[in-house]
Amino acid sequence: MILEIKDLSVEVSGKLVLKDVSLSIGFGEIVFLLGPNGSGKTSLIQSVLGNPAYKILKGRIISQGLDITTLKPEERVKIGIAASFQLPPKIRGLKASRLLDEVSKRFNVHESYVKKLISTFKLEEFMDRELYVGFSGGEMKRFEILLTLLQKPKLLLLDEPDSGVDVENLAIIGKTLDEFLHEDDDLLSTRRSMLIVTHTGALAKYINPSRAYIMLNGEIVCYGKGEDVIKRVFRDGFEKCKSCYEKFKGG
Repeated sequence: MILEIKDLSVEVSGKLVLKDVSLSIGFGEIVFLLGPNGSGKTSLIQSVLGNPAYKILKGRIISQGLDITTLKPEERVKIGIAASFQLPPKIRGLKASRLLDEVSKRFNVHESYVKKLISTFKLEEFMDRELYVGFSGGEMKRFEILLTLLQKPKLLLLDEPDSGVDVENLAIIGKTLDEFLHEDDDLLSTRRSMLIVTHTGALAKYINPSRAYIMLNGEIVCYGKGEDVIKRVFRDGFEKCKSCYEKFKGG
C-alpha cells in the first residue's frame, strides 16, 4: 500500500477533528474522499503531511511499509508524498517563474517537462506575475497543481482541486491529472497514486476512482466502489449518508 491510515484520531488546539479514521490507497490507485465543508477532509491531508499543529492522539499512518506517524514533514516529501492546497497564499515580490525554477532544480526536473506542464495548464502568461497575485480561483488551482506535479510524487494529495473552478478550468485540471497518472516515468518503480479530497465530486467526469470514502464530522461513514459512492452522493447528498450512519451507530 502507498498509504494506510489505521484508527487515526487527531486534535487541533484541543478540538477533536478526526476520530478513528481508517483509509487505504494501493499503488497506482485513485481514491476520492468526499464530504461537506468542515467535515475533516483537510485535517486528514494535514495529518498525512505531518503538520505539527495536528496532534495525533492514536492510530498510525503507514506509507510503503514505513510507519511515518512521527516522521517530519520534509522526510515525508523525500519518500514521495506531495500535496496541493485549497487556498495558497499570495506572495508579492516572488515571480511565478522563479518559484518554478527553484522547484524544478530541487526535484531534478528537466526544463522541457516544466515547459510542457506550463503549456498544458495554459499558464504561459502568468510566469512574470507575482505568485498568486491577481490569479482567479481556477488559475490558482492550476498553478498549485503544476507545482505539485513537478515534485514527481508517488502519492499525490489534492485538497479540493475542483472547488470554485469553472467548467473550462475543471476540464484542464481533470485531463492533465489523468495524463499524469498514466504517463511513464523511469524514476518511479510503481504507478502513481492519488487521493482527491472534494465536496463536489466534479472531477469524477475526468478521473475514475477505484474507491471513494465519505467523511462526516471527522469520521468515515461510508466507503465503496468509487462510481457507486459518487452516484449516491450526487443523487441523495450527504445527509442521507449521515442518517444511515446514525441509524447504524444506534443499532
